[in-house]
Amino acid sequence: MRAANRSNRTATLMIVTGAALMCAAFAIMLATLTDVPYLSDWVDEGSGGYSTIETGAAFGEPLKTPTPGPSPTPSNRFPPGTNADLARIRIPRYEVDARVITMGVDPNGVMQSPNNAWDVAWYHFTAKPGFGSNAVFAAHVDYVNVGPAVFWHLKDLEEDDVIEIEMADGTVYTYAVKSKIPYDADTAPVEDIVGPTPEERITLITCTGTFNGATHQYDQRLVVTAERIA
Repeated sequence: MRAANRSNRTATLMIVTGAALMCAAFAIMLATLTDVPYLSDWVDEGSGGYSTIETGAAFGEPLKTPTPGPSPTPSNRFPPGTNADLARIRIPRYEVDARVITMGVDPNGVMQSPNNAWDVAWYHFTAKPGFGSNAVFAAHVDYVNVGPAVFWHLKDLEEDDVIEIEMADGTVYTYAVKSKIPYDADTAPVEDIVGPTPEERITLITCTGTFNGATHQYDQRLVVTAERIA
């Protein structure tokens, strides 16, 4: 694990791994998104190197830095009378129908990750689906003693493929894939990826690239964005 650089007070998130080595997301710059101070640097340990993903091709435009301005802290409140819980994420093309769990950071500033191959994390410091801006999700591409995990087929998504988010009250929000871009883990524009957006979108993150058996890390992150459709 790399030592945290606290000298510049950069707020970052860290994916940590338990007994089952995980790979879900990547460091997220939260300086303008949350008031959690002094969050640690991150390390990602892969889940076994099952992936043989080729990342040379991508569609969609790379994410652009938004016009500078105040970045509101996302609210955890829904409009009155609305069920606030997220329930399921579905990717019909690949028969993905997974439970969504709400996650954030622990008291040490460590980004929480699903502890199994099949749950998908929605991070409460990002927007809620259905109410504008950018809702961020992460899950494992593969998992130790399991193999391919819930986000295995993110690499196979094509433009305009459908992704559905179901709320606990039965409301379903539908999104169409607009971009699928691999980023180097060390240079990904994380503030652009997880920050607020003027349009309503969801962002799905998993690991990709080359698995290093010595470090148990993937060298890239695959970021899929999808925009809300009627």
